[in-house]
Amino acid sequence: MKDVNIFIPEPGNTRAILAVSALARAMKEDNKVAILRCVWRQGQNNVVIGVLSPNISNKSSIPDSFYFNVLPFAEDVREFQFPSFSNLPSSCQPSKEQQEAADEFVNMLDLTSPGKEEFLLPDFTPNPILERFYRFLELKSKNPDAPIPPLDPTLRKITEPDPELLAENQRVIEGFRRSFELKDNPKLKKSQKRLLRGMSSGSHDYEERLGYIKISPSAPSSDPMLQIKAGGIGDTSPVEDFEAMLSRRDSPEWVERAIKEMKNKTFDLVEDSFKGDNYPKALECLLALRKGCILEQEPKQFNNFLGHLCRFCQEKDLKSFCDFLASKGVTLISKTEAPDSDVSDEEASSFLVKTEPKAENDP
Repeated sequence: MKDVNIFIPEPGNTRAILAVSALARAMKEDNKVAILRCVWRQGQNNVVIGVLSPNISNKSSIPDSFYFNVLPFAEDVREFQFPSFSNLPSSCQPSKEQQEAADEFVNMLDLTSPGKEEFLLPDFTPNPILERFYRFLELKSKNPDAPIPPLDPTLRKITEPDPELLAENQRVIEGFRRSFELKDNPKLKKSQKRLLRGMSSGSHDYEERLGYIKISPSAPSSDPMLQIKAGGIGDTSPVEDFEAMLSRRDSPEWVERAIKEMKNKTFDLVEDSFKGDNYPKALECLLALRKGCILEQEPKQFNNFLGHLCRFCQEKDLKSFCDFLASKGVTLISKTEAPDSDVSDEEASSFLVKTEPKAENDP
């Protein structure tokens, strides 16, 4: 949502004030709003669509006006796919104690404490960023060499936690902190830097390594040569690259692409292995793929791939990889782990046991 604008009649123009007031009061009485096109400046080409809401004044010295909110176009809509928390595996679900601690912590943050006036009322709370910016802008216009002033006490109360609220609820805060184990989030390594060092920026291989997705001229774009820079799964740290792609939420295509690339990476590691030298790394990729498919509610993707991979190993005399997976306890994703799966717990645990090669004389 963009900022709300206020439309007022021309100051001092009685006819304009009466016209705006009559229109605003009629819309208020009928509980209606207006949808209109707006051009901010004369001769400007950019047109916005917005909704005009009446704002009736309670003071005779202030004329009636309108609030204007910009409405999004169809192209502005972004669809983000997020998995449901209820479908996550039990290992990713909070315990009863953790849920109670979180509930108590959220209730603590209520700004409408009993017996007290509500804190940060929207009608009386300015935007602290705009307030700070324009106050400093006014100061610099009068004195270009003026230093940045300290934060105003009023803005400090808006932007900083209420000390009284924190002091009164220290027990709740400590209980919430004890209920969850905090770990450092390591920075992802840039696996492609070494590969790109010897490539020219204009080469096709350079664009392939960077993971550019070229949009064809037929795609709906104002620039047919538009390119979207995207990460890919490299050779150095495929698991970290896979997790980074899954964490992207700017397009629903990232999940599908990450799963597809991780399948190819795992398949290549198994196929190119010599006496099982790639098996441990392939196992890491397969386990990361399994976890990702559970979190993204794509169990069938993993189950179908594992079946295809095992059949390939049987045909190419790579049964040792299937035995390696069985020794590590790798199974299909069962319905217990992901509700969308059509595999029972018994079928999942016995999958690798069943994949025996057929004899040539079998019917």
